[in-house]
Amino acid sequence: MKYESKKIASYKNEDIFSVSLINDNNFKINFYNFGGHIHQINIPYHNNIDKNEDVVLGYGNFNDCLTEKNYLNFIIGRVCNRISNSKFIINDKVHKLYANTPPHHLHGGKEGFNKKIWKINNINENKNEIACELEYLSPHLEENYPGNLQCKAIYSFNNNNELKLDFHAISDCDTIVNITNHNYWNFHGHGKNYQNITNHSVQIKSKKICEIDNEYVPTGNLITVKNTKFDLNNHFSITQDFLDQGGIDHNYALQNNNLEDAVVIAYSELTGMGVEYYTNQKGVQFYSGNMMQEKYNGKYSKFYGKNYGMCFETQNYPDSINQSNFPSTVLNKNEKYHSQTIIKLMNNF
Repeated sequence: MKYESKKIASYKNEDIFSVSLINDNNFKINFYNFGGHIHQINIPYHNNIDKNEDVVLGYGNFNDCLTEKNYLNFIIGRVCNRISNSKFIINDKVHKLYANTPPHHLHGGKEGFNKKIWKINNINENKNEIACELEYLSPHLEENYPGNLQCKAIYSFNNNNELKLDFHAISDCDTIVNITNHNYWNFHGHGKNYQNITNHSVQIKSKKICEIDNEYVPTGNLITVKNTKFDLNNHFSITQDFLDQGGIDHNYALQNNNLEDAVVIAYSELTGMGVEYYTNQKGVQFYSGNMMQEKYNGKYSKFYGKNYGMCFETQNYPDSINQSNFPSTVLNKNEKYHSQTIIKLMNNF
């Protein structure tokens, strides 16, 4: 195992660092302390570990991270996904949030955790794992959320090719928290197999999804996936017809959030590269990139487009604070929040 850390920019009079974690199998993770943005995930080919593919979307220029609106591989908080009508009630007090998808609030608001500079506390390493701890203090009433929220994000990588994402938080008064990483995967990579996400196989082990209205806001109902396009319990190969019909942008309810059973399995049928997901969260949002831009600048002089990435956002259910039958996202004063997701990178599907 080894790591590299270097300054790549300055922003708001603070240093922006790029950190690379490289294991003994030549798998590599690279991220910034700006928004916890994961810039690269390189998976080597099974038959040639000296050749690899970068399997996440991103930007060739750091300045694009400052203005981007797609949340590519950033930390999302305080609350990911949508909050209906941009408001919630806690302790009988109404908190009105910024409506960045009018009339609703999305992914933390006007300037969420994805646009914050996180302090690098430390980087710890041993022969089989390296962990980098990032920290951010979200002040009371930032984006109108109550409480001074002390947050830590720990990115760990090991010789089992596992990327671990741990999010910790504690508040000095009652608030709501639901943090995730908004990954955008394309396991075809950026090389000769570069294309949209057709020819990917996806499996999500879930019996129910959160029903949503035409504004992608949960109704409060859980509906069964059996005999619908949302049933991904068996491996499903993504086709252009599936994408042309709108794809999927829904939260799947998870039964096996025990960190022992894979809840998501996804891979490229062209490169054999992919992931297994394990999490302690109650849901995972699967988004097939159906609202991505038609064209924007990506890495390696590539142009991304609609459906060029797919996301698996481990989280609590969307809009839980306004849905009485959903698992609660309330974090009581001095209570500890901990979200953990393990992403096992693989090249032998």
